[in-house]
This record gives sequence, structure tokens and C-alpha cells, in this order.
Amino acid sequence: MTRVEGGAELSIDAAIEALSATIVPITVAEIVPTRAALHRVLARDLVSAIDLPNADNAAMDGYAVRAADLGHDTSLREIGRALAGQPSSARVEPGTAVRIMTGAPMPAGADTVVMLEHVAVSESEIRLITASEPGANVRRRGEHINAGATALALGTHLRPVDVGLATAVGASELPVFRRLRVGVLSTGDELADPPAPPSECGGYDANRPFLLGSLAQLGFDAVDLGICADRADDFERAAHGAVRARLDVLLTSGGAARGDADIVRKAGGVTFVALNIRPGRGIALAALGGPAHHTLLLGLPGNAVAAFLMFQLVARPVILRLAGARVRRARRLQLPLAQPLTHRGGRIDYQRAQLVTDADGRLSVLPLAAQGSAMLLTITQADALIAIGPQAHYAAGDEVETLLLDLLT
Repeated sequence: MTRVEGGAELSIDAAIEALSATIVPITVAEIVPTRAALHRVLARDLVSAIDLPNADNAAMDGYAVRAADLGHDTSLREIGRALAGQPSSARVEPGTAVRIMTGAPMPAGADTVVMLEHVAVSESEIRLITASEPGANVRRRGEHINAGATALALGTHLRPVDVGLATAVGASELPVFRRLRVGVLSTGDELADPPAPPSECGGYDANRPFLLGSLAQLGFDAVDLGICADRADDFERAAHGAVRARLDVLLTSGGAARGDADIVRKAGGVTFVALNIRPGRGIALAALGGPAHHTLLLGLPGNAVAAFLMFQLVARPVILRLAGARVRRARRLQLPLAQPLTHRGGRIDYQRAQLVTDADGRLSVLPLAAQGSAMLLTITQADALIAIGPQAHYAAGDEVETLLLDLLT
């Protein structure tokens, strides 16, 4: 199913599908209050119990009138007022109108709302000074959602707007899949956590903090497993601990290349899914444990930018699928380069870039000068990732595939 050492290198989409084929999404669900469902995954379709809106109502402040009375310079008599939550009991008859505010139910007899800006008012009489179309400015009952229609589908990874919609159709509780438990482990003798001093040739571990934060932002239980030394037996203990703790995923960074100390890639049962991209080159994969419980091992590169890219582009959608979520392909835009670009060619090079506009307001992408795979600062400075390759040379104005970081993180 996957391409491993020596096999063909996969595209990002092919790697996601290959990795996804090795998992079985969780099915255990629970009921939570709708307001507590943010970032959870919906365990069944949410069917609306009501029409939305539940009555014809005004889409604008103005006057509720009969379409038959519409006409330039027509005069009507105001017979009442209607507010949202406070309907008017008056019936609109020929030659009459009801003052109405946005969201107020349409009074009986009326089928059109004339905006305030289109009338002249004197005492209890209004005069139509601008023509309106019959039926204008009225929200019809059920035009948004009909009772019995699916408001949110099974597998929706609930965003704030989804929680709002669920509330709008009257859901006080939602069925969601249980939270995924993901352990995060960094490997490397050179790594330390502040405030401990780093070794002479070492540094602080940046990968765990951003991975833990990203997982928490997705709504998972993120478990900090610390730093593992570059010793096979230490990694084996950490892996067994992840299984005993019944973690769904063990997400590692470092140790997945071909170096002498790459303990993740050399561990028993681990395969390597090679990708045709850089930085990163691939991801380590294993199913840990036995019949009682499986923990999915995903091993990311150690360099910070490579770890970020491999997590966002490959590991993240796979983990979301394991959580039961429907995952849409990351939206790619085609934008022109702001300047010529030359790179090594061959693979797809994901470079960090900023969005820029010219004097005419046209948008383009400007690659950052620094593109090192360990330079996490460049991710904080960038607006987007641009996919360069396999060709080596690009002219200014050539369009390149662009992924906006705001849509990934």
C-alpha cells in the first residue's frame, strides 16, 4: 500500500491516501453540550427540527406593504409597527403599511418590504419615492434550512460557525466522536527544554511545543511525552509506554532519516513513506501494539520547518481521518511570482513566501530569502507556502501553486 525504502516517491495526496488506508477511524461517540462541541467531530448527521427562518420576516428595516400597492409616488397609511420578537397584529389592507424592523415577522396581508431609504414619511403617511420589486427584502420561511434537512453532516470537524449553526437549528446537545489522544515525542541527544541550558552543540526543542499546540487547536488530547535520547532501547520504552497509555497516535519528530542515530526509522515494524517534496522527504509509519490496542506511529523529520510541513500537509489530515473527520483537500491557489526564482529542481520544493500587491492591487507571491529547513522563523514571517518544481527555473509572473498558511494552521 505504501512506498518505502527504495520505492517510488509519492505526491502529498497519494501519501495521505496511502497512510489513510492503514487506519480504522474511531467510532466511539458521546453526547456533549453544543457549546462544548468546538473542534469535536460530529458522530452523525445533524437534522434540523425547525424551518430556518421559522416565519417569513423582514430582511431590511422599512415598511411591510402589499406588492399590489407598489408604484412610484404611491402614498400609504401607516397602521402599526413590527419588531423582531414583537410582531404586529395589524393586517395590511390596500393603501396601508406597517413599519417593520429587520427580523420581524411579516404582518398578515403584506408580501414586500420597502426600505426606509425608499420612502418619504410625513406624520402617519408614507410616500414611495423609489420603485421596489414585488417580494423584495423578505426572508421566506425555510429558505435557509427546511425542517428535516441536514444542517451538518457526519464527520464535520466543528468550527465556531458550525457550533453557531447547530444552535440556530435548536440543537442543545451534539453527538461527537470521543477525543483522539495523541502523544508527542521528540528524539535527539542534542535537545533540551528551557530553562535547562542546552549542550554545547545542541539547542532547544521547538517541535514539541508547536505540535502540541497544533493538536490542541484541532481539539485532540495532546500528551507531552518529552524528549527521548538517541538510544534504541529508550525509544522502544517510549513506544511501549504509548501503547500502555492507550494513545491513539504517537507523533514523533527526529530520528526518521538515514543517519546512524535515527532510532525511529530503524525501529522494528517501521516503514518509511517517501514523498517527492522537500524539505521533509517522507514520514515514518508503524502500527504499535497488538489486538487489544493499536497506536499509530507517525514519525516526522527533526528539522523544524520540515516537521511543520510534514505535519500540516500529511500527518494532520491523516490524524483527522482517524478521528472520524471528513477531510477536504487543502485549497490551492494559482498566484504569480513577484520575481524570478531558481531552485534545485527535481522534487516539489515548498518554499515560504509572502503575499504582495503591486500598484494596481494585483496579488503575487514573494519567496523569502532564507529557506533553510531548520529556520522556524520563516514560518512566522510567511503568509503562504508555494510549490516549486519539478522544473528549476521560473520567471517573474509565472503562476505557482500557493497554500495560504491561515487555511492550514
